[in-house]
Amino acid sequence: MNINKLLSLCKGKRIYIQTHNFPDPDALASGHGLKRFLESFGNECVLFYDGLLDKRACKKMIDFFHIDATPLSLLPELDDNDFLICVDSQKYAANVTPLKKEISACIDHHPTFIPAEYVYKDIRTTGSCSSIIAEYFKEAKIEPDTDTANALLYGMKIDTRQFSRGVTDLDIDMFRFINGYCDENVLRKISGNTIFFDDLKAYSSALETIQIYGTTGFAEIEFPCSNDIIAMISDFFLSLEELELCVVYSRRSDGIKFSVRSKLPEIHAGNWIKSAIGQIGSGGGHAYMAGGVIPPENFFALGQYPQETIRNIFLKAELEMKNSIKNT
Repeated sequence: MNINKLLSLCKGKRIYIQTHNFPDPDALASGHGLKRFLESFGNECVLFYDGLLDKRACKKMIDFFHIDATPLSLLPELDDNDFLICVDSQKYAANVTPLKKEISACIDHHPTFIPAEYVYKDIRTTGSCSSIIAEYFKEAKIEPDTDTANALLYGMKIDTRQFSRGVTDLDIDMFRFINGYCDENVLRKISGNTIFFDDLKAYSSALETIQIYGTTGFAEIEFPCSNDIIAMISDFFLSLEELELCVVYSRRSDGIKFSVRSKLPEIHAGNWIKSAIGQIGSGGGHAYMAGGVIPPENFFALGQYPQETIRNIFLKAELEMKNSIKNT
């Protein structure tokens, strides 16, 4: 981290901050936090994303924390003097829509699968990208406004599952720092009622279809379902004593959306899904949680029995990863 270098690069330029497509709460929070941080130094900033804010939590964040995020479709074409920063993802990632303008800077907490060059890079292993942005405020001795503090803390809590997974010392330190600027009443309101009655149908569908092979579970939600509910059901299944790995998916018009989870140190969730569907889709993420998608044009590759094919490619990838550990 070199805040002065970042500020120097941004000086006199219009800043565009790009999250990954279909941003989750951590992406939205860290993008908003960076926007507010740079604006405190007089920079003009635009936070934008491609896809939809299909997570109910993100839509609530927009309202509760007064976040200004622009869809890519409404963005003007960037010119040579503009500065493009990628947050909570990286250049060449499958979930980042490439623009004509080159990404100049990257702030992220995910593993790097495809190395890239940036004029400014801050990629660290943390529980959330929001923690990295919170540290920018602390190091620069800038007090975040209440909305920004609320957003950053909420992003931390969601990506670490209430500080129960992937937590690092930085996440703990930044919780202590940012918590003092938050409004507990607002955070309490946004944290409640994130599941709707109709979402119980998705849980029911997953429970009816779940199959367990060893300690690996597979469940299909048999109708189109939002990213957040797929992820919540994946978390729910991993809490079962019998499961150490799980794959939950839903077929939608934009593809088959996957959410995978791992309790096993030898099975990195991001590598697992990349290995399983990388030839017919895209995926990646952290050691313990990851996501991916198989686009509609590749459905044919799953054959006549897609459930069986999905199960087999994940079990094959799991076995190869375990054998690779044994042979090292």
